Amino acid sequence: MIFEVRVSGEVMAKVSEQHPDTRSAHGAPDSYDFVGGPLAAAVFAFRNFGALSFDVVPAVRSYMIPDPIFGAVVFVGVLVSSDIVEITGYSSDPDYWRIVGEDPDG
Repeated sequence: MIFEVRVSGEVMAKVSEQHPDTRSAHGAPDSYDFVGGPLAAAVFAFRNFGALSFDVVPAVRSYMIPDPIFGAVVFVGVLVSSDIVEITGYSSDPDYWRIVGEDPDG
């Protein structure tokens, strides 16, 4: 079954808070890059909500998107009706690139 996926207003507000409206002079990503990148990938992934694993509550599932610009972003989707999923939140680790870039042997 393919689910309809919606993005909550809270998620879009958080995107606006965390990412500027335009790219920086040095090319740093903006909110459009986030929406068109990891958020779009999450919408696509949650269309197949039934195939995603869950921890405790079957109506709540998370999905991690490894993005080459924003790092690892974890999205949370909630089944709000029999065929609609809403992405209600996301988080990312601000230290992801520093940690990944470190040499574990060094």
